[in-house]
Amino acid sequence: MSISELKARDLMNIDITFVRSDEKVAAVDLLMVRKTLGGVPVLDKNDKLVGIITQRDIMLSRFRTSIAGMTVDNLMTKNPITVSPDASLKEILTLMLKHNIERLPVLENGKLIGMVEPNSILYAVYNVLAATK
Repeated sequence: MSISELKARDLMNIDITFVRSDEKVAAVDLLMVRKTLGGVPVLDKNDKLVGIITQRDIMLSRFRTSIAGMTVDNLMTKNPITVSPDASLKEILTLMLKHNIERLPVLENGKLIGMVEPNSILYAVYNVLAATK
């Protein structure tokens, strides 16, 4: 396989930590710190992707207001940009650079099946390079 053949399904992390939109931001912040996550997808009660919340979102909000009592739905980025499992690496990188984002949820038939993040891209590219001589 060459780097140009990589698709979202080859790049995505399938071990996804997610949160619900009605959870407290302070609890989600602690979860992300403990698991060293820069951001997590937000699902509703029907497991539909409704947003993404990041450490950056939380950090910036602390400069404006207290997060005590605030729920994720008040701070998350709603309707995040997503890709299908067949999205190419070029498409993914284009979206990430154009929109200045570090995480792309991968949806199949409306269901969250993975996340593409910089580390998962680097890992996949490294594996392709390591396999070539």
